[in-house]
Amino acid sequence: MSTLLHGPALHVRFAPFLACGALESVDAHVVDTLAAVVGEADPDVLLALALAVHAPRLGPTCVSPLTVRTEDVLSKAEPEQQELAWPADRGAWLAAIARSPLVGVPTDAAAPFVLDGDRLYTARYHRFEARLAAGLRVRLTDTRPPHDAALLQRGLAALFRPTGDLDRQALGAAMACLRGFAVLTGGPGTGKTHTVRAVLTLLWAQAFAAQPDRPLRIALAAPTGKAAARMREALLHGLDDFLTSTTGALPPGATVQALQASLAELRPRTLHRLLGWRPATPTRFRHHRADPLPYDLIVVDEASMIDLAMMARLEDAVAPSARLVLLGDPNQLASVEAGTVLADLCRPVEADVVRLSAPFAQELARFAGVQVQGHAELLPERSPFDGVVRFTRSRRFGEHSGIGALARACLAGDAAHARRVLHSQAFPDAVHLDHTGGKRLSAQASALIADGYAPVLAGLLAGPPVGQDLAEHHADALRAFDGFRLLAAHRRGPLGVDSLNQAVIGMLQRRFHRLDPRAAHWVGRPILVTKNDPATGLFNGDIGLTVWGQDGALTIAFPTDDGVRYVAPPRLPEHQTVFAMTIHKSQGSEVRHAALVLPDRVSPLLTRELVYTAITRAKERVTVLGPLGVLDKALDESVTRASGLGDAVWGDSSAQRIAQ
Repeated sequence: MSTLLHGPALHVRFAPFLACGALESVDAHVVDTLAAVVGEADPDVLLALALAVHAPRLGPTCVSPLTVRTEDVLSKAEPEQQELAWPADRGAWLAAIARSPLVGVPTDAAAPFVLDGDRLYTARYHRFEARLAAGLRVRLTDTRPPHDAALLQRGLAALFRPTGDLDRQALGAAMACLRGFAVLTGGPGTGKTHTVRAVLTLLWAQAFAAQPDRPLRIALAAPTGKAAARMREALLHGLDDFLTSTTGALPPGATVQALQASLAELRPRTLHRLLGWRPATPTRFRHHRADPLPYDLIVVDEASMIDLAMMARLEDAVAPSARLVLLGDPNQLASVEAGTVLADLCRPVEADVVRLSAPFAQELARFAGVQVQGHAELLPERSPFDGVVRFTRSRRFGEHSGIGALARACLAGDAAHARRVLHSQAFPDAVHLDHTGGKRLSAQASALIADGYAPVLAGLLAGPPVGQDLAEHHADALRAFDGFRLLAAHRRGPLGVDSLNQAVIGMLQRRFHRLDPRAAHWVGRPILVTKNDPATGLFNGDIGLTVWGQDGALTIAFPTDDGVRYVAPPRLPEHQTVFAMTIHKSQGSEVRHAALVLPDRVSPLLTRELVYTAITRAKERVTVLGPLGVLDKALDESVTRASGLGDAVWGDSSAQRIAQ
């Protein structure tokens, strides 16, 4: 507990919050130091300020004294606690906070805390939120007429082939071409990749038509290295087939070969790399408002993983004349750090109705040839709806897909339907195995896991087949490793990541007697990088495999765009073994078969967002390992984070009234 806490009243007020982890001693220290400077002595006011300091470590960007509950201020990793004592008169509490000399209004640049309506922020997080909201509102309502409207219309018709109904992918592509900012959102397989390829093609064509000797400057990015690699893989997959439809989208003089070369040379990067991360000043980047990114178009995938601070810095660094496009699924887990940026931006956008402003509908018809009359609800004034579209039709997970049916049951919180899917012979790609061994994996589950990883290890121990290059052999092993992944909610505990990794090592050791896991590094050991390291070019989330190098020494192979690269074990940044990984760490990746290990009892960490994220990592098969009673409870729980970004972006428009 902080040694600065003054007076028995304050000690008594803070003690239960400190004892259960709702506050930490550093929170009390910060607030007590500030209180001593200005003479603030109200224990309830200081409690609210300490909660505002603590909130971003749990995910919210602020705290609302009017509505905050015990469950809102406890870490999800903590067991349930006894109800904390809150002020009886919440209105009087809010009024006292507003009177504090430590608390200012949104326009007060000097106060260390800001009360915005009923939301209490630290000044730092309020600045992030206010600056980001202001920037996005300008971009969302900023029309960018095309250089050649007829060319844009021909391109949209060639790439999307009008059917008479409103094609949401065509609408999303048109939005991205006509706005300074666009959000293309939807679940797996709903067409985000095809749409962004179309956007790249359409804007490349516009740039060529305007100035053939000045190509469109494009940057692709994602929050993690793994997500960036998967973004490139998705864009290149089926590219030849896509290019056959682009002829009608190109202006005179432009060739499909030139477009192909432009798309093929794109190299997605992490956001840290894009912005120019500096280890000496990790919260400041090379690119910002005064030194913006040198690109005309910036596309960011897996936007649900972007926290408020990073998104504010990204928006700052995008030049006013450039376009910013976000891709992502708002139903996935929110960022590890504070904020729910993508969910806030998508909150009023419903799946069963398209809303746009009447002025933008006219621009869509005039510039893009997209007719929305009769297919969309039109609002009288310009709105953020003009830059956000939700894709709803999954081409990967159709009506016969168990993964798709299970994902939809998760989003609906329908545990009964989830059980039916897992037990139905109609959905062989979604199955359930129980923990018949209690806190230990059953023999059947253990065999499933060992079978998932054994081919990778067998291949590495055998070495490359005759005629295959060693680097190509290692690239094949890395691709094979993405065939199966064990996912868990917890890091610790009998069925947490740490224990599961040890269990998998034991399973493999029994099959491969040459395996010696007592060594720090051994052939087949998968490595997950957990800290950014520009010196080696490795970033948090990168995954490699321990292999024998050309000289016979152990080295770590990491995938690259055109093969593999090797890093000697002593040069590795912080890392861990990754047969099993947390669901949070799995975001931005896809595997053919994902196995979700549920704990043996109900956990506050388990929510429908967590389960949905795990299930949608799978492309071909998902296995749920654990008691279905735990799954039932998880689907009944949903993550909520206090945030004012949605209200700040959507404002008092009809969109906000619709959301209510």
